Amino acid sequence: LQCRLYSTSWNRPHQVMMLTRCSGHSRSAQHFPVPESLFEDATVQPYVHNCFVTVHEGRHTYRFYIIFKWHLHLRANSLLSSGDHQFQGDVVV
Repeated sequence: LQCRLYSTSWNRPHQVMMLTRCSGHSRSAQHFPVPESLFEDATVQPYVHNCFVTVHEGRHTYRFYIIFKWHLHLRANSLLSSGDHQFQGDVVV
């Protein structure tokens, strides 16, 4: 699964491949993303959150699946922070 990673370790986002797990051996089996393979600091915050974001731009609608880790003890993410608002953790889109 190709995605964009906004990591606390980098100064710009990177295109990366996310591993997936398969629910069975048939062609119709479902595949599930494994974002834990991309995120750091699993001992600080082992939980991964997810949500959908819908963007309406003119007549176009875009839907993004966001997976992230956020915790006060994770490093600040300079890619997603601005001014006095800090995001602490990694994000995959």
